[in-house]
Amino acid sequence: MFLDEDGNVEVYDATQSLICSDIKELNDKLNFSYDFGDDWQVSLTLEKVFTDKDLPGKELPRVLEGAGFGIVEAVGGPPGLENLVQAFKKKKGAEYKEYREWLGTGDFDITAFDLDDMNFRLQKIPRIYKASYEDRLAPTQKSIDLIERKYLRR
Repeated sequence: MFLDEDGNVEVYDATQSLICSDIKELNDKLNFSYDFGDDWQVSLTLEKVFTDKDLPGKELPRVLEGAGFGIVEAVGGPPGLENLVQAFKKKKGAEYKEYREWLGTGDFDITAFDLDDMNFRLQKIPRIYKASYEDRLAPTQKSIDLIERKYLRR
C-alpha cells in the first residue's frame, strides 16, 4: 500500500512495481504486508535521499539505522512473537524450551539491532524469496538456514 500526498491509499502488486517509482518524495510512506499467513505489517518512510560516491551500487539498498530484532520467520506473526518474548523473559516452561530449541539459543533480545547483520540479510533474503515465489524454485537448506539466522549460532 502507498499513501499519496492526500492520504489516499493506493495498493500495488510488489511484483509489478519498483519501490523507487512508488515512493519518491521525502516523508512518503510505504506500508506493506509481509508473509500473509503471519500478517506482518511493515511501514517504511523515506527520510533522506543522498549521493555517496564511495558507496558501491552493489551495497544498495542499505539500512542506515534501525531498532529492534526484526521479523522472526514462522513464529505466528505479532502475537506469536509476543509469546516468544514472554517465554524468554520467564526463562522456564515448555514454551521456553520449545523456542530455545527452535532458535538454538537460550537468550533472545527483541530490542537488539545489528546494523551489519541487517544489511547482510538485505543483500541475501530478497533473492531467496524471489527464487521461491517468482521463479518457483524450492529453497536450498543453505537458504533456509540463512532465513532462520542459523549462521549466528556458530
